[in-house]
Amino acid sequence: MGKHFAPASSAIVIRGARQNNLQGVDLDLELNRVHVVTGPSGSGKSSLAFDTIYAEGQRRYVETFSPYTRQFLDRMDKPLVDEIRGIPPAIAIEQANRVRTTRSTVGTITEINDYLKLLMPQLARAFCPECGREILPETAESIARQVIRQLSGKKVLVCFGINTPPGTSPADFFSFLNQQGFLRVWLNGKVLRTDEPPTVERVPGIVPVIEDRLTLDDSNGLPRLTEAIEQGLKYGKGRVSVVEADNRVEHKFSTGWHCPYCDLDIRPPSPGLFSFNNPLGACPACRGYGRTIGIDLNRAMPDRSLSLAGGVVKPFQSGQMQECQRDLIKCAVRREVDVHCPFEELPAADQEWVVEGDSSPNLTAEEIWENGGWYGVRGFFDWMESRTYKMHVRVFLSRYRSYTLCRTCQGTRFKPETLNFKVVAGDQKYTLPELQQQPLDTLFQTMLQARTTSAGHASEILLEQILSRVRYLIEVGLSYLTLDRSTRSLSGGELQRVNLTTCLGASLVNTLFVLDEPSIGLHPRDIHRLVAVLCGLRDKGNTLVVVEHEEAVIQSADSIIEIGPGRGAKGGRLVYQGPLESIDRALPESLTAAYLTGKKTIPTPEQRRRPSDFIQVVGARENNLKDLTVRFPLGVFCCVTGVSGSGKSTLVQQVLYENLLVLKGKPGEEAPGLCSRIVGAHKVDDVILVDQSPLARSPRSTPAVYVGVFDRIRDLFSALPEARAAGLTSGSFSFNSGNGRCERCGGLGYEKIEMQFLSDQYVRCGECEGRRYQPHVLDIELAGKSIHDVLELTVTEAIAFLGDKLHSPDFLRPLYLL
Repeated sequence: MGKHFAPASSAIVIRGARQNNLQGVDLDLELNRVHVVTGPSGSGKSSLAFDTIYAEGQRRYVETFSPYTRQFLDRMDKPLVDEIRGIPPAIAIEQANRVRTTRSTVGTITEINDYLKLLMPQLARAFCPECGREILPETAESIARQVIRQLSGKKVLVCFGINTPPGTSPADFFSFLNQQGFLRVWLNGKVLRTDEPPTVERVPGIVPVIEDRLTLDDSNGLPRLTEAIEQGLKYGKGRVSVVEADNRVEHKFSTGWHCPYCDLDIRPPSPGLFSFNNPLGACPACRGYGRTIGIDLNRAMPDRSLSLAGGVVKPFQSGQMQECQRDLIKCAVRREVDVHCPFEELPAADQEWVVEGDSSPNLTAEEIWENGGWYGVRGFFDWMESRTYKMHVRVFLSRYRSYTLCRTCQGTRFKPETLNFKVVAGDQKYTLPELQQQPLDTLFQTMLQARTTSAGHASEILLEQILSRVRYLIEVGLSYLTLDRSTRSLSGGELQRVNLTTCLGASLVNTLFVLDEPSIGLHPRDIHRLVAVLCGLRDKGNTLVVVEHEEAVIQSADSIIEIGPGRGAKGGRLVYQGPLESIDRALPESLTAAYLTGKKTIPTPEQRRRPSDFIQVVGARENNLKDLTVRFPLGVFCCVTGVSGSGKSTLVQQVLYENLLVLKGKPGEEAPGLCSRIVGAHKVDDVILVDQSPLARSPRSTPAVYVGVFDRIRDLFSALPEARAAGLTSGSFSFNSGNGRCERCGGLGYEKIEMQFLSDQYVRCGECEGRRYQPHVLDIELAGKSIHDVLELTVTEAIAFLGDKLHSPDFLRPLYLL
């Protein structure tokens, strides 16, 4: 079992851990250390780290809350262990990306967006969306000082505007002003007296009335100017202008969030205006999602190598829609469009005509059709949208819909009012969406520059919080991410490192962190950064238990814990615990020691298979790809590598995979990545994406069901003479349906008892005792084993037991090899 640390109050003491395949593991973990748990896949590492250590730490922490609070928290089942002592509150940072909402971004999950929405009202400056001038809510004193500073020594006129009632004659208007005590107005670049006959034929909608005339000087000009501006703001409803009498240049000012030159009001800044999760700031078209669902032309016209006559418009080729195909051909011939030329080779104007139809902005698609014109592919779908009260129309439209970038906000998620405010950094100005679209390393430099212009203690605190979180993200190798990157698009490793920086930003101490392979997906160049972050978390007084296979992380650990020596039933034992320096004294069956000491290595193939053909991506330019052209070999194992953030996933998944789906006539929900073309798509029959998403979410799904071997097993049992005599069919041996499963638990093998203030209790079914089936089904045995016994076999045991009984014995071999 290896040597243990001496039990002490400064250690987590574990005795008799038997969770899953653990075989009574005894372990002592020193606090304030980095412990790396390693071993073969399936040996029991996660059972120890997550199902035992984290589960008990979290369970005890939750139990410290009141019963009312506990009902809102995740509740953990008590692990199978004899004793655990000295365990602190635990936080698990796993690989699995369980985020499904598109509202979650890197900025929201790290809380940087929360700090930004508080910072923007204090740091950002407002600019008019029409003329681009800065908008400053002024006071009479600030206006006066600004005028004195800019126009000292000049003769000026202080004016305010009065609205002219419609149809008012100049004589009547001048008489009205004279009665109110205003003797002069500024019209057409001249000073006109109101007590004299007007020399203008009509007055404009707003007439500048002169409040005062004065020559500015430093001795006594400020008090009089301030008084005149105060009166002008009073009568002008917060708006005043100062005219240079000599050159007739007018300077406009206002006291609110208003551009006096464009007469345009903007919404005052508030935290809600800078959040896409708030109605004040969210784009009204997409409601803050950045995408809208609509007709996708890639679905409607998936193969653009076809001609109009050859059926390039897919929905026109079947059923009643063939009438639209005839309309298209008839109108195309009349327009002299080549109906036999591939669509992609048609002139751009003709392609646009096919999609948009004849330009008639005031006519609907139906009216264009009645006039003998072409209503366009879009017009066809607009017409169909008006009939969505019919079920079959909704089903039809769903085949051609997908999420596309919001045309109103262009994917920024914000209202136009939010874009009026910009952060000034150096000689550049950035809106909030522009900040969120910057790579984190660029954002860090931008915020450092903006820091020099900040004023106030509150802004400084907010900037420090933003900079510290961005710095942590850069340190764990995520400098290429942007704050607007959707969380659900992150890989498991990326999300885990983002969550890790959230914990760093929270400055937690005396906490147990359990991590699941934080180095996954990280380029070796950035591993040392991750190690530095883990050590920094430890140095703050925390304990880390890290499940890991990366050699550099293992070598940097304070303590190495190897679980093994094999997997499944052959694992679950403590093979080694101690520092790296003593790894050579591990048990002989230690695989970790064998590879770290160089006794075992991964052999390099002497000969490599040659590709049978190639698929070429031409001009890929999605995200950070720079017009990339690359060939993917067929018939070989091809690896795409590069530093984190270089564009690997963009190239393979968004460009290659999504475009191949479109070319195969089954486009996915996401729009394919931008590229000029894909060459050689016909050389493959299908394309399948294997990612990190879970295979199934139902508790009824098992490996046997997923790989399809369960049907073969049921057929074997139903073919037995005893089963035939009892009238049992293949369906009788299914725990998901049929009359053979336990009626009490429905074939689950356990019953869930919901507890209001405690963890939900899963109790073994008292009827079938966890065996899922009724007794008469379990009486049928194949070579001495019931259907329940066969399902309890490991993959290795199942291959040995079923190998000569199944017609396809290799059914389970892929699971064994994996």
